[in-house]
Amino acid sequence: MITAAAVKATVNGEEHIFPVHRHGDFYLWMKYLHCNYDKSKVEQGFLDWNQLEQKTEFVSREEAFERARWAGQVEAWKPPQPLYSEDLW
Repeated sequence: MITAAAVKATVNGEEHIFPVHRHGDFYLWMKYLHCNYDKSKVEQGFLDWNQLEQKTEFVSREEAFERARWAGQVEAWKPPQPLYSEDLW
């Protein structure tokens, strides 16, 4: 089940995953907090709760769409595509 939009980015030399409401929020926070991040190492995706393994993992937009479809969070008839936070909330 997809639980949040997220951005994986390298900030100050360290890779982090930032849960956000919308992907654009990450860029606003980086600007407001005056954080240096490597623009070439930013990946937009989602956090998925893996019930079997009891853990949350970062997944790409494409993988998130498949998982959201499987969980009934998006219409099953939609063709595979990248997932956007607008598709969920």
